[in-house]
Amino acid sequence: MNESFSIDGLGWRKNWRIENGNDSYVVPFPTLRPVTLVFHGETEFSYGHYGIHLGQADVLTFLGPSSGTITGYFIDCREGSPTAGVRERHTWSPGSERALYIPPGVAHTFDGLEFINTVNSYELFLPDPEQWVRGTLDWQPDADIINLPLNVTDEELPLYRPNAHPASELWYDLVAAQQRDVIPKVSYEYPITRDVRLADGTVHRIELRKTLPRNEKKNWESLDSVFGLGWVRHPVISSGPESGFSALLDRHPLYFIDHGETSYTHDAYGIHLGQEDRLTFVGPRDQEVTLHLIDTRVDSPTYGADVTHTFFPDPERYLVIPPGVGHAFEHLENVYTLNRPRTLLPADGSPYLPGNDVTDWPLARRPLPALRANTVPAGPEYYEARVADQRQLRAMPVTHATPAVMMINREDGSQIRVALRRKVPAAT
Repeated sequence: MNESFSIDGLGWRKNWRIENGNDSYVVPFPTLRPVTLVFHGETEFSYGHYGIHLGQADVLTFLGPSSGTITGYFIDCREGSPTAGVRERHTWSPGSERALYIPPGVAHTFDGLEFINTVNSYELFLPDPEQWVRGTLDWQPDADIINLPLNVTDEELPLYRPNAHPASELWYDLVAAQQRDVIPKVSYEYPITRDVRLADGTVHRIELRKTLPRNEKKNWESLDSVFGLGWVRHPVISSGPESGFSALLDRHPLYFIDHGETSYTHDAYGIHLGQEDRLTFVGPRDQEVTLHLIDTRVDSPTYGADVTHTFFPDPERYLVIPPGVGHAFEHLENVYTLNRPRTLLPADGSPYLPGNDVTDWPLARRPLPALRANTVPAGPEYYEARVADQRQLRAMPVTHATPAVMMINREDGSQIRVALRRKVPAAT
């Protein structure tokens, strides 16, 4: 965490994490903004050029094996920056404990990204309104990428004036809406741009696009053994044979689970009554994960289902697990699970406590419970309140690990849920 960066504003931000057993952590992102999952494949990968954004700061959490080594190359291309023209190179290992902040106008490229997936919780910036209205800007919000060749010399190095005004939440919503509409229609790889000087001395930015074969992948793949369970394809833009960008656009708070590198297998089913999980699994693509499921919804057409599925991590899709469906996984070590869950509230208007909405049901315990899941979709105000709560929580030190919630019987035969939370040592 103490690497010294020369370029002004470039550096590491600490991620707030909650212990989740052994070397596993839960990492919440209190945001409703769009987030990009960048995947790089498992064969040799290289961008082959520098990338510069003028209206976007990248905030990159690198997820992958701790034995890996990533090399980052940076050039400050900001006109007026105190470190304009400065170049630097850094190496590090991936991990969930921190994110790299790259300001707008700083060129960057990386080596060693094979087997690495990157969560980009980017920040957006807008230009001076007067310039935008006059049409004198060399910037377009839907084409905010400039590429420089790796061998660019100091004499050839262009300087840009990046956008300086933080975007509003409305702008992020507009960006998400545009991505949701446009990305499924894209028929080419992520473009490469070049600034080309013409014979008359004018400079024009051109885009080079490689056409993709027609996408035949299904947007929805149901698992018929459990009602409402299935895989959904993210909006995806390819950047190579195994690499690309998955847009995570649900306007719900995001978190991911770092399952660590030692054996990680659940010893109980997790059952939510108000949370519909939307799980993206990233990690070694040849690692088979086993999923055990029980349908505890007494009003479900598949109530009592007790089934097992296997799958492999895939950054291009997410698994929908409805409330009331218990789930337990085997072999999640080395895998990261990203979740932007949807919340459903009790129909009777009773309070809903998201922090305690999980019941741990022992794997061998039978008969299955007969439960009723929540049915009322939460509105925007609910998610905004959850984000505000999470931001307050992140301002405080972590004091407890994630809870285990058990159902126990009272003397009168009724059941109550009890949350058990383990205290963790104070950070030093």
